[in-house]
Amino acid sequence: MTARLRRRQEPEPDPFDTLRLQTRLGHLSTKIRRVESTPHVYARAHRLMALEAAYDDLLDEACRLAGCPCESEQQRSEEKRWQEEQELAARGWSW
Repeated sequence: MTARLRRRQEPEPDPFDTLRLQTRLGHLSTKIRRVESTPHVYARAHRLMALEAAYDDLLDEACRLAGCPCESEQQRSEEKRWQEEQELAARGWSW
């Protein structure tokens, strides 16, 4: 009977999944900075949009993994990206 009354605990995220996600975020942020700082890149705007979309998707995934109160329905924007980065940093994430 007491087993039914206990709340189901969600399993802790795998630390290796967290590490892989942080590594991918770091890799993408490096690519974004490289494209932003190089003035003569072929299809620069297209590459930047694609990289930022991938980065935003990874941030959403990281927020779910870290248990951040994110609003995934919110439209992508610099403000949303900044908020998610701050939430993750407050939980000890770095990339």
